[in-house]
Amino acid sequence: MATRRKKMDYEAAVTELESLVERLEQGDISLEESLKLYESGVLLTRDCQEALKAAEQKVQVLLEQSGQSSLVDFDTNKNES
Repeated sequence: MATRRKKMDYEAAVTELESLVERLEQGDISLEESLKLYESGVLLTRDCQEALKAAEQKVQVLLEQSGQSSLVDFDTNKNES
């Protein structure tokens, strides 16, 4: 039976991911440890993706409640001239 792990909130998961990346970039750990860190990183990334999706859904509900029909894509190139 697989053990359940507690999901981290978004900010904690991002902080942990940054820490994992730093450890992996140092290159002074074993292959086995690298694989464990990579696996942890994949799980943390999934947590982050789920948190972002949930936030987007909440925003969508709030927009619909306020009468706005949908989200508008953010254009990062508009401010560059």
